[in-house]
Amino acid sequence: MIPIVHDVYEVNLATSGKLKLRAKGLLAEGTPDAVFEACVLLHEAARLQQLAVDSLPTRPAVTSLTSAVEECWCYVEGRDPPHAAEAWGHVLRAREGVEDRTSEAILSRLAPRFAASRHEFGRAVSASPMLLAIRDAGHIASLMPAERSKARGELAQVLAKFPGTTSFWWMQYRLAEADGNKKEAWEALTRARLLVPTNPRFLAMSLLVAAWALPPSAAEQHIAGVRGSIDRAGAEVCLMYALAEVALARKASPDERRRRWRRAREASDSGIARANTEGLRRNLRAAQLLANELLAGRQPTMEILYLAGLGEVAAMASPNANVADFLTARLRRAGPDREREAA
Repeated sequence: MIPIVHDVYEVNLATSGKLKLRAKGLLAEGTPDAVFEACVLLHEAARLQQLAVDSLPTRPAVTSLTSAVEECWCYVEGRDPPHAAEAWGHVLRAREGVEDRTSEAILSRLAPRFAASRHEFGRAVSASPMLLAIRDAGHIASLMPAERSKARGELAQVLAKFPGTTSFWWMQYRLAEADGNKKEAWEALTRARLLVPTNPRFLAMSLLVAAWALPPSAAEQHIAGVRGSIDRAGAEVCLMYALAEVALARKASPDERRRRWRRAREASDSGIARANTEGLRRNLRAAQLLANELLAGRQPTMEILYLAGLGEVAAMASPNANVADFLTARLRRAGPDREREAA
């Protein structure tokens, strides 16, 4: 094995082990905050486990199986059955290259724990009719306020048992946002980001939600964290950053306002070059046109949505609506590709 590769493997494994040990202590404390913190550590441990094995140019089948088992175990203990189920698929594929007796021994600790977690999670979700309705409908926008309230209550109960379930924190954010509950929307989205900080959709949405939900100084602090890397960021991050700058410009001094508008235009330019869907390209073009109008000293109108290829969206808006508000609220609720959800 090449020494530097061996070092990367060993360092990642060692760090993953330390995180699992810390998480074990937090789980033993048993308080909701301690359990959630343990879930965050175990999700990171799972990612490090995967990075460790991926650093090996070649690896025995037993190594692959052992690594897959540890990754799945982290998600099971990290109270995230959906990610555990995905990792279980890795386990089953890795098992194919290992002799039966050996694979059974390696799986002896995980298999019953995974089965019990999957069963408990299935019962919890099945006992939540609104969650099932959202799953079947595939979107939240059409729910009535009373239905959203019921769904949020059901989600809270499931998340109390499975606080590492990233996709459910995202759903909780979406429901709270639809109800205009800024505090709960920000808290739910923050928890999703803590569990999966590598998810670009969570980062992108947090920029737009920060400008909506937080005081200006706190929102500025949050978006400033990505400002230096926006020229290398993904298209969705660029889009949400641009619109966050436009939103924060409203309460800024004239000079600061123009600086924010220029940054919005630069982010839109960067994002368009990396957009990989038509929805992203059109929304970035709208943000670009919006920044152009503001920099030119003109009041943006719905015309920019038509020019950006968002005529169908514009047709459903009030003719007198503020185009910046309309565009940012729409993206905050559904994202640039409508109802595509995060995982």
